[in-house]
Amino acid sequence: MKYTSYRGQRSGGVRNSLLVLLLGLTLGVLGKWADFHSPLLSDLTSGVQLWIFLGCVLALYSRTPRRAALRVVLLLGGMVAAYYVTALVMRVAWSRSHAIGWGIAAAVSAVPGYLLWYAKGRTRRAWLLSLGVAAAQIAVMLALSGGVRVLDLAIILLTAAVLLLDKFGRGRR
Repeated sequence: MKYTSYRGQRSGGVRNSLLVLLLGLTLGVLGKWADFHSPLLSDLTSGVQLWIFLGCVLALYSRTPRRAALRVVLLLGGMVAAYYVTALVMRVAWSRSHAIGWGIAAAVSAVPGYLLWYAKGRTRRAWLLSLGVAAAQIAVMLALSGGVRVLDLAIILLTAAVLLLDKFGRGRR
């Protein structure tokens, strides 16, 4: 079955996109606040693993690939913007090059968001995209964390569960 938007129904697309942006802004503020108050929460909110997980969820449950791309950009862009605005408000030193780099990463995230929409279902393409997400998460964990961390493994397993639930939990397509 082809994945297309529902015709003739009000979708709430703008409202849902605004909620995704609000979630990104909240996570960005929480992430910067947690840097100084809670190391565990800081690891969770500022970790790339969480970004990948949330991007997968948004992409899988969006009605079209364009909406998936938009929502991933809104989430990650909101997180990055709120993180650095909060740093300014808190008068915390940060590197301009880091802010630019993360901003570019958030903007470019539209591409994986668009592609991940096609990870739905049981096709070969869907399985390859799902395996690619798992491989990317493991590579990010090893490259950025300097080794295996329990929190990263938990988020990787949660992402795999969401991807597999889509494959087996929704019935035949």
